[in-house]
Amino acid sequence: MVIVIGSNFGYAVLAAVGITLQCFATAVSITGARKKYNVNYPDNGGGRYSDKLSDEDWVAFNNIKRTSDNYLEQVGMVLVALVLAGLYQPKLAASFGAVYIVGRFAYTRGYVAGGADRGVSMALRSWASASLPWLSLLATTLLPPLFLLDRFFGMFS
Repeated sequence: MVIVIGSNFGYAVLAAVGITLQCFATAVSITGARKKYNVNYPDNGGGRYSDKLSDEDWVAFNNIKRTSDNYLEQVGMVLVALVLAGLYQPKLAASFGAVYIVGRFAYTRGYVAGGADRGVSMALRSWASASLPWLSLLATTLLPPLFLLDRFFGMFS
């Protein structure tokens, strides 16, 4: 089977680059939080340095850290699914990627703020990240046989 990368695949790549940059920016925010709350390495919010924080500061630091950890837990799956889906449906995959970016931004802002208005942003992000694997599965397993049937037998023409 030959995979032909269409001219619209750049949209999926652009969405993947956006997700990567956003993940990097989320990770960089931890550096600022470490300085602000004086939590040095290798403490991840549960060690000697964070023991000296007030309860409010500990929660604030851990909320920032958790948003980055949560992003890192998902970014691999999301990028792989985005690229695979983008091979067959690049504009649709890029659209899901854009929804994921917006949902992730809103989720991070809400989580850092203490959980206010996290529900809608979490639903957007979850919908987009759950849809991409299904789209890639559909695109890589069901659509190629249909295209072959159409090419050889003209079934859908």
